[in-house]
Amino acid sequence: MSITNLTRKVLPQFSSKAADNLAAMNKMPEFRLQNAINAGDKSIVHVGMNEAAAAKITPDGINTIYTDALATCNAVAVIARAKDGYPVAVLSHYTSLPLSVSEQVKALEKHIKGYEPALDTDTAPKVFFNIRGYSSPQNPDELIFGSAQILNGVRRMLGKFFPKGIDEKVVLYKNNKRPAYFSSANIYQFDTADTNKLKVTTVGEKEHFIDLKF
Repeated sequence: MSITNLTRKVLPQFSSKAADNLAAMNKMPEFRLQNAINAGDKSIVHVGMNEAAAAKITPDGINTIYTDALATCNAVAVIARAKDGYPVAVLSHYTSLPLSVSEQVKALEKHIKGYEPALDTDTAPKVFFNIRGYSSPQNPDELIFGSAQILNGVRRMLGKFFPKGIDEKVVLYKNNKRPAYFSSANIYQFDTADTNKLKVTTVGEKEHFIDLKF
């Protein structure tokens, strides 16, 4: 698999030495990607807060799209098949306020509409939600939804474009008791040897390996 492994197995401890802390920070997945962008890597797209971006994924072009600093925000990605077989990735990151949720759905719709002539709308896109969860009153270790507004809004919107439905995955993240150098990034890395192979990294460096089967 031609995907750079950004995942750390063990989180470093906070140090009394500034140089150690800087080195630990630069090993965080989001910092490694940003440093690569700063060095001129054009294959990576960064999405900021209250933003959305779209990219055509190709072996010799863009292969990574990500966002970071997810605390109470919602990250939603739509991976659709283009008519030439390559993926089109749309990633959004907005706060979870009701008005922001509406803006997030609109931003996703705008990008999908822009790519619509090139999309194979007879296939079901993959949709990934990386959103904040809340501890269940019955089991504090179990995370539950705070609101399904973003889920329902995205589902309704995508129904306009994809009559065969969507294939969705929801990953909740915990927002409290985060250790030093905790990664709050949501990253989508496509294999340059086979763009149907996708590694999704959700908040807390949880890895998900997906075969798009496009």
